[in-house]
Amino acid sequence: MRSDRSQEQTPLILVADDDRATRLLLKLAMEEEGYRVVEAKDGEQCLAAFTRWQPDMVLLDAIMPEMDGFTCCQRLRQLPGSTNKPILIITALDDQDSIDRAFAAGATDYITKPIYWAVLAQRVRRLLATSQALKQFEHLRQQFEQQQQWKRLFETIAQRLSQPFDLRQLLDATVTELRSIAGVERVVLYQQRRRLGMRLVFESVAPGYPSIEPIPLEIIGLESQYQTQYEQGHIVALSDLALAELSPETREQWERLNIKAALMVPIIVREQFWGLVCAHQCQTTRPWEAWEIEQFSFLGYLLAGAIYQALLRHQLSTNR
Repeated sequence: MRSDRSQEQTPLILVADDDRATRLLLKLAMEEEGYRVVEAKDGEQCLAAFTRWQPDMVLLDAIMPEMDGFTCCQRLRQLPGSTNKPILIITALDDQDSIDRAFAAGATDYITKPIYWAVLAQRVRRLLATSQALKQFEHLRQQFEQQQQWKRLFETIAQRLSQPFDLRQLLDATVTELRSIAGVERVVLYQQRRRLGMRLVFESVAPGYPSIEPIPLEIIGLESQYQTQYEQGHIVALSDLALAELSPETREQWERLNIKAALMVPIIVREQFWGLVCAHQCQTTRPWEAWEIEQFSFLGYLLAGAIYQALLRHQLSTNR
């Protein structure tokens, strides 16, 4: 029996055909190849199913009542997430005009009836492999762009540290920039205890999401659970709130903030736990990648250096 995770990694195919018998045969053929299948009996159901399930591929009958497959394909291409998803139109029409119409509507490929099942299986495998390659390329491109943004952030912080700087302004600007670079809905930076006669708290939150203001900072940082890890300088990454071991009170507070995943980065100053940078993913769960955690870790070191410089300046001015 496959685990839930392996099931999720199995390609999901949306089969749309108004003929129940053909739809059943397509479903059985795809399941025989090891794919998961969802069905739709007409164009409207196909659009709704695509939005809900975000399948990896669509098998679409060209001739359906009310909304034909060409129109449905065109509307599918207007939906979010459809850009690199293959759409294979199945048609009894093999004239050049119908073929041109299929590609003009956004179809990736087509196959004619009667269906040769071995040919269909080969086409599906090829289209899914191409789609996966495009997805990996896009992921690498986005990762490269993010790494360049991280690099620019580090360079900006280092430049500010090379000359007199205001700690509040530096931390505030970093939190704002970090939310954009990390692609999260909320970033919080706070100081565990009062230093320099004040307690620093900065938050950048996307429009439409609640502020942390009414919630105790210790709950935001899960200090009661991870204090030891923080004191040792270890980052805590939670990819899915539903799987995290939280107390009922903490879980309720986090759900109020719409947190689905979180990354907590300790700031260690003079070998003491000073505070935390917390990144909150609110729209979806998020499997934090190793390279992302490395970037956050280096950011923690840079911020610790900035805070240490501010402490030294404060001590020097006090001793005068």
